[in-house]
Amino acid sequence: MNTAATTTAVPTGTALASGRAARFAVSSQVRLLLLTLLLVVVGFLVIYPVLTLLITSFEVNAFGQPTIYGTGNWERIFSQDNLSKALTNTVSLGFMRQLIGVVVGVCIAWLIARTNLPFRTVLEVGFWVALFMPALPVTLSWVLLMAGRNAMLNQLIMQLPFVERPFFNIYSWWGIVWVHLMTSSIAVKVFLLVPAFRSLDSSLEEAARTSGASIMRVFWKIVVPIMAPGILVVVLLSFIRSMQAFEIELILGAPKGISVFSTIIFAAMTREPPMQGLASALSIVFILSIIPFVILQQWYSHRHSYASISGKFANRVQDLGRWRWPIFALIAFLLILMTVVPFGFLTMATFMKMFGVFKMAVPWTLDNWANAMTHGAIERSFFNTLKLAFSAALSGMIAYTAIAYAIVKAKFYGARVLDFFTWLPTLVPGLVLSLGFLQMFTGVGFFRPLYGTLAVLVIAVLIGTMTIGTQMIRVALVQISRELEEAAWASGGSRFYTFRRVVLPLIAPSIAVIGLEIFATSNAAVGILALLGTGSTQPLSILQLTLLDSGRFEQAAVIGVLIMTMTVVSAILARYIGHRVGLGHQQATAA
Repeated sequence: MNTAATTTAVPTGTALASGRAARFAVSSQVRLLLLTLLLVVVGFLVIYPVLTLLITSFEVNAFGQPTIYGTGNWERIFSQDNLSKALTNTVSLGFMRQLIGVVVGVCIAWLIARTNLPFRTVLEVGFWVALFMPALPVTLSWVLLMAGRNAMLNQLIMQLPFVERPFFNIYSWWGIVWVHLMTSSIAVKVFLLVPAFRSLDSSLEEAARTSGASIMRVFWKIVVPIMAPGILVVVLLSFIRSMQAFEIELILGAPKGISVFSTIIFAAMTREPPMQGLASALSIVFILSIIPFVILQQWYSHRHSYASISGKFANRVQDLGRWRWPIFALIAFLLILMTVVPFGFLTMATFMKMFGVFKMAVPWTLDNWANAMTHGAIERSFFNTLKLAFSAALSGMIAYTAIAYAIVKAKFYGARVLDFFTWLPTLVPGLVLSLGFLQMFTGVGFFRPLYGTLAVLVIAVLIGTMTIGTQMIRVALVQISRELEEAAWASGGSRFYTFRRVVLPLIAPSIAVIGLEIFATSNAAVGILALLGTGSTQPLSILQLTLLDSGRFEQAAVIGVLIMTMTVVSAILARYIGHRVGLGHQQATAA
């Protein structure tokens, strides 16, 4: 009996093992097929718009006419003076923003991370909020304060007996620099550098202080040289982003004829009829002008290490002494200019009968809000924005998690290529991507039915936020030991079950932060939606751009308050979740 039982048990166990191996082989093939499909889809959505631009740049026919290929667009842009002027303005504006932003941002980041500055955590949260303040509403508030004779600040200064002309002019080269500094140019430095300064070993600072060096001498002679490689990487990355700026230059530069690359591309596409070939050629030139800075940033970041954590790591703060409160007052004042002033004055502008005109018998009214609440376009755009933000956030959390998992955990042959694809959107400005998607969704028969739908806007937002979203989740996945997954597999759990019950709960906080960041970006996105958000799917940000461009500032102010409120609330939630789970360093690494 025992022999018979043993004899029958062996083939049964073999059959079970064979069945399990067959199921494993099938699941591996399905997984490989899905990962390959993911690689193809991501690569197509990232590369195809740029290839479309390259092909369209050789189309010399009038809009709507049969296609004729030639080099006329390229000859035209290189024979015009406005291209060189736009390139000069693009580079000079970006350089000045970075020069001022890095000096101020590095000092503030060090003060928050390395000194006993009062309310350091509150100040850090303030710069988080400032980083996410939408550019167009902030620009509108500074127009109210500094635009011409009727501007509030100019009115106050002109009360002085020796001042006869407006002192400030926001419609200028320096006005563009100022508004950028008040939005992201300083805030992004603080955001990225605070975690890096916190990782700096304080023993060198303490040794210098013991030798009698002043705190400022320690900062400039020890801290800055040690952190120089990291600071330079941040500056290069910020400079690349500054060259891609669009909405502030469009609103403040157009009245004075100050053009940059992105605004002349927008002008070519919004003409009647649109000049798609010329705009595409300009876009390709724009991409080529950015590539050297991207290569320099990647080369420098891979060849220079600025880690300073040793086995005897210490992170003791420096004592500012009697300067603690004066320095706090200066930083708090800067934060008020970056956050409270734009929100407060923009809210005030929503109650003005005529934007920026205070010399009226009764300058205030509730009509702007009443009209906004009953205005069909504003109501439709508000719900479009909510639908876009929620759809993009949900889709992004799923898509970026899948991409990051394929790169880190799946042992996929195309992992490196997929990782490379996720970095490509940083190379292409938002407006250029918008043009590429416009041509893709109107020129390819398979995608043409999607044009004019919410899906196009969602795809555009997902491509625009792909780099930061994927890299943040990727960092979270790298920190999870493979032993946890192997233990679950050894216990009989499938890969999907292991991901759902082991991996997903550990990376859920990172995914939640990404979802909130996508939500905030969707509310305020302008460049990447500028040529796509039209008609029934137009979001609030593009409606506000249209109103500003046509001079209807009162209605634009109401929209700005709505956008700013949604964006700031989502940014604060993202900061709160990130702080609770310790994601500050992850965010800096990913960015």
